[in-house]
Amino acid sequence: MEQQYDFEVIPLSITLDDKTYLDGEEITVDAVYEAMRSGKVPKTSQISCGSLTKVLDKGIQENEDMIYMSFSSKMSGTYQFAYQIIEDYKEKYPERKIKLIDSRGGAGGGALIALQALKMIEAGRPFEEIVHQMEWNIDHVFYRFTLRDLNWLVKGGRVNKTTGYVGTALNIKPYLIINDGFIQLSKLVRGEKKIYKKLIEEVKNGVGDFTDQTIGISHGDDEETAKKIEDMIKESLPNCKTQVFRIGAVLGSHIGVGGIGVFYFDERPDWYQN
Repeated sequence: MEQQYDFEVIPLSITLDDKTYLDGEEITVDAVYEAMRSGKVPKTSQISCGSLTKVLDKGIQENEDMIYMSFSSKMSGTYQFAYQIIEDYKEKYPERKIKLIDSRGGAGGGALIALQALKMIEAGRPFEEIVHQMEWNIDHVFYRFTLRDLNWLVKGGRVNKTTGYVGTALNIKPYLIINDGFIQLSKLVRGEKKIYKKLIEEVKNGVGDFTDQTIGISHGDDEETAKKIEDMIKESLPNCKTQVFRIGAVLGSHIGVGGIGVFYFDERPDWYQN
């Protein structure tokens, strides 16, 4: 996310070795990836009541309207947990506008949506317009992932051990999408070059006429591959901009070390600024 904007991140929790940490506050992304490389499978859980109310109280004290975009409600209990707390605040402080939005995804597509919302705030757009545009953007942002191997999907129970063993032996790469808020295994592709070619083809076809947008590229602690994907996208879509960032510990726990994600809009929003 661009550093010029002021926003709050409410951390989810990571559990390792039966100890729970606030992501990014009590444990670093590096430490989580190091544990994953050693074979450990972190568990994730929703935000805490204290983390959310701290941010809400700050907004109330500063007389600010607030929008909280949550991690996908299909992959975390955060949305449902936050719903009642925010409803209580709306009842207690009717003079403030407070909106809870389900991103139906994770950090990558969520970053594109949040960035546009922050730019709309900077441009002075009305609260209701910003909410409406965010909800439209959520319907039109696409997530495409691939992983270094199938082993992490086996550990997470998303593919069976036989498929994982055979797939790894044959250099088969998983191709993942987010569908209706869930990470879904779309297909298996043999070979690294073929999976990257598939990824670029889907992005090129998926953006349609909206070729001058900012495309997000995320990586699970594999910046070298992310830069390679960035170069391929720029070659295929020379008018686009790109933004590369590392996948955080929560989403990384779902898709594993070495994951690469690409995020884009399939249509130009009514309000958009690069």
